[in-house]
Amino acid sequence: MKSLNKQILRLAWPVIWGQLGMLAFDLVDVFWMAKLGTETVAGVAAAAFLDWAVYSLMGITTIGCATLVSHAVGARNQKEAYDVSRESFHLGLLVSIFLLFVLWMGSPFIFHWMGLDAKAYQAALSYYQVLIVGTPIFFTFILTGQIFNAYGDTKTSNFILTGAILLNTVLDPFFIFGWGPFPEWGAFGASFATVISFTVGMGARLYFLRKKGHVDSLTTYGKVSGVYFNRILSIGIPTASARVIWSLVYPLLSTLITPFGMSAMAALTMAHRIEGIAYCTAYGFSVAVSTLVGQNIGRKDIQAARHVAYQGRRLITVILLPMSLLFLLIPEVLMGFLSQDPQVIGHGASYLKVIGFLEIFLGWEMVFEGGFNGVGQTRPYMLISVPLTLARYPLAYFLVHTLGGGIQSIWWAISLSTLSKGVSLNLAFEKLRVFK
Repeated sequence: MKSLNKQILRLAWPVIWGQLGMLAFDLVDVFWMAKLGTETVAGVAAAAFLDWAVYSLMGITTIGCATLVSHAVGARNQKEAYDVSRESFHLGLLVSIFLLFVLWMGSPFIFHWMGLDAKAYQAALSYYQVLIVGTPIFFTFILTGQIFNAYGDTKTSNFILTGAILLNTVLDPFFIFGWGPFPEWGAFGASFATVISFTVGMGARLYFLRKKGHVDSLTTYGKVSGVYFNRILSIGIPTASARVIWSLVYPLLSTLITPFGMSAMAALTMAHRIEGIAYCTAYGFSVAVSTLVGQNIGRKDIQAARHVAYQGRRLITVILLPMSLLFLLIPEVLMGFLSQDPQVIGHGASYLKVIGFLEIFLGWEMVFEGGFNGVGQTRPYMLISVPLTLARYPLAYFLVHTLGGGIQSIWWAISLSTLSKGVSLNLAFEKLRVFK
């Protein structure tokens, strides 16, 4: 038991601090954007919701890649690991270029539909269109991270992630406010700094992947075979679909949130950054569970794979309990670190209080997502996650417009769906055919 705990924690901690670095990067963006006004924060928040959907769509190839590479590593089949990585790159590049064109054309309509006022709409568009152009770069950065994870080398990839984040932190104010010889670009400058930083990070990850022997010579990447395309997609599409739905429900919920004012929208973005500490922790355990389950499946040790997921659940429960207490007991203090606006603090504190009651089930949801990914049977995960995530909107609508509830009703709809998903995925994982 202690040995397994060490294995999970050894893989999880680098991912957690890497993801916390991403959270810090978001917080730095929000900090600088807040100096441009609440409407700018709300616009960037709307863009972030759409950005989550794009990252989720990239999982169509990156998730399948991580699963199949981890299986190959467990089976000690280096050639298969190389081939899967190469074909995942080819598939992902096609997906990211397609997304680039679709999002460039569609994002103005989406931001208008979300109900943003004129200033927030302009900030969202200015911020997001730069990120759209960088879509292939972000895809490659995510894919390289998944390959590192599949080998169990989470430390190197997250060290590079931290470097990219630090570079972005340094560049942000120069491009946002025009410090020194740089142009004053506002929200546009923040996303421009992000693209530069992650381009550097992408190059570093590619270099170290090759140096460590985790990928074949990059000269072989001109060859397209397609042998693993179907397997990559069959694993990646269900989980990516669930993540996309999760991401798109927030823009949908924003149509219920914005009538309460732009301060409510800004509060949700800031509260999400605070909740992100719990999410980043859960994501770290999800990656660790996925990697160890996948490698055990590759070694044909089915019971060890099963045991990893349930031990991951026990660990994440213990770790998230104190975070939940902080959300319940001092939400105003936590919100006060990010905003001085009383309305924003009030709305954000109400969100943190509500989710604090059921936050451990976010951890369960993430751990078992990793379990399903590691096994390579992701369709059951999708069939549970998608309908329960979609249920957030009708439930929130019913509570607000039929029962006359306030903004807290929307928060409860989110939290109750998290409870349902965590428990349901726990039960469904045990019934996977691989364990019978």
